[in-house]
Amino acid sequence: MAIEWDGPTGCFLLTGGGFSYAFAVDRAGTPLRHLHWGGPIGPDDLAAIADPATRLGSNTWSRPRAHTEELVVHGGTRFDECVLKVEFRDGVRALDLAYQGADATGDRLAVRLRDRHRPLAVTLYYEVRGSALCRWLEVTNAGEEPLVLDRAGSAGWVLPWQERPRVTTLSGGYAAESRVTRGDLVPGRLVLESRRGIPGHAHQPWLAVDGGAGEEHGEVWSIAVAHSGSWKLVAELSGDGRVHVVAGLNDFDLRHELAPGARAVLPETVGVYAPDGYDELTARWHRYEREHVLPRPDELRPVLYNSWEATFFDVRHDDQVDLARQAAGLGVELFVVDDGWFVGRTGEGAGLGDWSADPAKLPDGLARLSAAVREQGMRFGVWVEPESVSPASELFRNHPDWIYRWPDREPHRIRESYGLDFGLPAVREWAVETLDHLVREAGVDFLKWDLNRSLVDQGSRGEGTVWLDHVAGFHEVVDRLREAHPGLWLETCASGGGRADLASLARFELAWPSDNTDALERLDIQEGYAFVHSPQTMSCWVTDSPGHLTRRSVPLRFRFHVAMTGMLGVGGNLTAWSPRERAEAAGYVAQYKEIRETVQLGRLHRLGSPRHGERFALCYVAADGAQVAIFVFARAVRQNTQDRPVRLRGLDEAAGYEDPATGRRYSGAFLRYHGLPVALAGDHASELIVLRRTDHRPR
Repeated sequence: MAIEWDGPTGCFLLTGGGFSYAFAVDRAGTPLRHLHWGGPIGPDDLAAIADPATRLGSNTWSRPRAHTEELVVHGGTRFDECVLKVEFRDGVRALDLAYQGADATGDRLAVRLRDRHRPLAVTLYYEVRGSALCRWLEVTNAGEEPLVLDRAGSAGWVLPWQERPRVTTLSGGYAAESRVTRGDLVPGRLVLESRRGIPGHAHQPWLAVDGGAGEEHGEVWSIAVAHSGSWKLVAELSGDGRVHVVAGLNDFDLRHELAPGARAVLPETVGVYAPDGYDELTARWHRYEREHVLPRPDELRPVLYNSWEATFFDVRHDDQVDLARQAAGLGVELFVVDDGWFVGRTGEGAGLGDWSADPAKLPDGLARLSAAVREQGMRFGVWVEPESVSPASELFRNHPDWIYRWPDREPHRIRESYGLDFGLPAVREWAVETLDHLVREAGVDFLKWDLNRSLVDQGSRGEGTVWLDHVAGFHEVVDRLREAHPGLWLETCASGGGRADLASLARFELAWPSDNTDALERLDIQEGYAFVHSPQTMSCWVTDSPGHLTRRSVPLRFRFHVAMTGMLGVGGNLTAWSPRERAEAAGYVAQYKEIRETVQLGRLHRLGSPRHGERFALCYVAADGAQVAIFVFARAVRQNTQDRPVRLRGLDEAAGYEDPATGRRYSGAFLRYHGLPVALAGDHASELIVLRRTDHRPR
């Protein structure tokens, strides 16, 4: 059973794939006491943890201690980071919650609390989803006067004591997103957050804590916030080594008023525990996404072409058709026209909001271009940015009241645009109708949904709540569009990787991790992205050399190999490529299609890291174990590091493996303990070796 109640001890025990989670109803006053999150335990173990021996603490400590509480609220003698804080009409902000009961349905548990003095109800939700536990809160104003939520986390996660806790984050910035960063967790508070109205580029809404784990050893606890807006993760380490993490909405700009009878359902947080290091942690996150998050999780993502870096804003019918013809010759399956196709869009300063084809660029309209692409045997997609509007657009002239602005000052322009208020029903209706018409009339199979600005100038409407309304509106528009067009595929983008959160990935088939397409830079960006997110969602382009942002020259082979570790895309100016380059590229596309299922749906093993040294590898093992794809990369090959064997993981040691390209055969044990011979030479060197499992080990 996923959820069990033990009456004698007053304990709840939740058990999923490889983990258990336990807490108890506290008869001494604290409504719920946290007991365990980690490896599996059984009901017979509850008595041993329900009443542990405790040392009398100092009266200077927060009481109760955060690591003993299932939900830390503001009030009383609590001084640790809290999950929930409200302000009642008379200015009282302290909470005093009492247990009211619980209900379990299938894999979901709802625990009801109520304030002892005020008409406020809180429900804690728990849901076991495979190897993950999802938690969130529902807050209800049961009184006759409004109240305000000004701290609204979704859950507090308690981690077991560690001798030396270490934290891993996925951090960076624009064009350098999702870099894996590890360090000691020191006494105090580590705050990861976005205040921008979107998840942002500075951090993925995710962290992990361990006591010294590696790729193949050690326990790891990790937590993510599934929210497409501003979020916050606070990891607090007390002076005596206790760790708890508060996860949920960011309170930076939050004053969420609850009217009498109203309720607020806060975003989900997700906890994943792994007993055997970060390799296993990644596998569990990928499994969680494929089984519980992603749309079309079993469908292979197509090979994509995007015209942005080939033409930028200068989108012309004949040029796009030429690119489509070349892309089809490479084996591309989806052709996407990026920014610049719509009326008035000659640069960043105009066009957003007026989503019809520019007759000066596409005299026969978008539908004719779509038909020309389909004639080449490819699906057709376009770029849109529905949440922004240009000051010079017809939409803004007709609806100046649809943007975010304070009443007494000019709104801020970010990338020469204003933010459309997706909390307004009229704006949501306009967005649904506009995008629906675009998809129907132009025969669009795919939308790349971008947002190139932070959300600012919230105005006076729903002060402190407006960004929650925006996220709800964004989700509603996407959901309604998907319902109207079941065959439509979507890509999430926000100036690169600014919106690659679990709530968005539940609605989009793929994500754009970064605007930086430089293959060398992408090694780090893609390592961090795939640390948590499934490679089938990771859109990777092969673009021109020198690169658009870094101006670095990188060989075509290296560029393709890097892009083939996720969802392969191409974004170069193919009409300027030589026949030899196009022929080489077509060979890589064909090779990718042979290993695509293994890369996108198999298990990823990191063999080293681009953060450590100049050489590392990625090993993908098919779900049935029949195929193995190994990518080996080296920034530079030095004399004393060449020709080192690559030790593989995830293979059947008793099986045999053959390299069809060379006819060489190896045992799984040999590949695990000795390693695969790989010869690299020069700068920006790479190799792809594909093995197939055989019935017998080589003699």
